[in-house]
Amino acid sequence: MISLNPTLDVKDCAEYLKISPVTVKSRLREGKLKGYKQGIYWRIKREWLLEYEQELINTNLPITQ
Repeated sequence: MISLNPTLDVKDCAEYLKISPVTVKSRLREGKLKGYKQGIYWRIKREWLLEYEQELINTNLPITQ
């Protein structure tokens, strides 16, 4: 089990979801994954990432869609 910090960056989210950082940034821009900008960097709260993951599970969608 991966230990998640309270706030993650794009790289951490990509590693957790096993997708590319480019895909994470795309999901953030599309509003599919909640996040906020801190300067030029995206930050994602742990609970937002877990909500997004649960949403994917509930809708039976592959992460890479």
